[in-house]
Amino acid sequence: MDRLSGILAFVRTAESQSFALAARTLDVTPSGIGKRISRLENDLGVRLLNRTTRRVSLTDDGSVFLEHCQRILADLDQVHSLITVRNTEPQGRLRISLPSVLGRVFVVPHLNQFLDQYQKLKLEISLSDRWVNLVEEEIDIALRVGVLDDSTLVARPLWQQQLITVAGPRYLQGRKLATVAELVSHRCLMFRWPKTGRERPWLFYMEGSTIEWRPRDFVTLDESQALVDAARANIGIVQVPSYMAEEAIKRKELVELFQDIRPRPIPINVVYASQHNVPLKIRVLIDFLTTLPGPNYTQRLATYDTKLP
Repeated sequence: MDRLSGILAFVRTAESQSFALAARTLDVTPSGIGKRISRLENDLGVRLLNRTTRRVSLTDDGSVFLEHCQRILADLDQVHSLITVRNTEPQGRLRISLPSVLGRVFVVPHLNQFLDQYQKLKLEISLSDRWVNLVEEEIDIALRVGVLDDSTLVARPLWQQQLITVAGPRYLQGRKLATVAELVSHRCLMFRWPKTGRERPWLFYMEGSTIEWRPRDFVTLDESQALVDAARANIGIVQVPSYMAEEAIKRKELVELFQDIRPRPIPINVVYASQHNVPLKIRVLIDFLTTLPGPNYTQRLATYDTKLP
């Protein structure tokens, strides 16, 4: 910064041939201009200006230095203008990571509206249940379901997700499960986090608190939609987000179990890497996402027919 201030003082003085005029341009005192140029000359080891009581003139080295400095300052002005424009009109590449089904159902169908409004943006979307490292994988923004374990990320609450426990009617064969403990005698299909390889425990809300249940698994899958497909095929019992199973419940392909002890809704956050000088392209996408309806589980679950056939 000291070197740049010296360069600015030198260029403005050389162009106006006056310390006083340069000082007024840069809003400093004439003596301040002189000190900056002296420090610059000492740094370079050459004299840039000839000084007299009446005028200021360039030395040979000063003429060469002025030509290059003017070019550098012009480039800086151009870059400044370019970045300013980019932050007044969103443009460039925007890399987004979305959970596979959540993204397909609640985000992707609405992107036409966003792209019509911001036509200079190029979206690169990854649909995966894997939790990505935003910094290492150069992801601008992501949706995360559940409690965040990365304190370096900035999170903004977006939606909520309701987990429900379901099975196919042919698998149940008319049986009703009265307690969670009865799951030990059933075939339970578990979701495995792609990043850690760990199975996600099932959640229930009982006696005023959330409990985790780890049933004896017969099948583990690392793709959430595959769990629903397996339940519809009457392979066993699964716990999945309500929006993934609601249509199958309406068609009586699935039946909800333990409806009275559903877990509390789980937060869905939009996350990004830094709170400082957030790029405009990220800000407009966040604003857009907040306008989308998202999983409206309270209204949708009210329409379910959860009686056993």
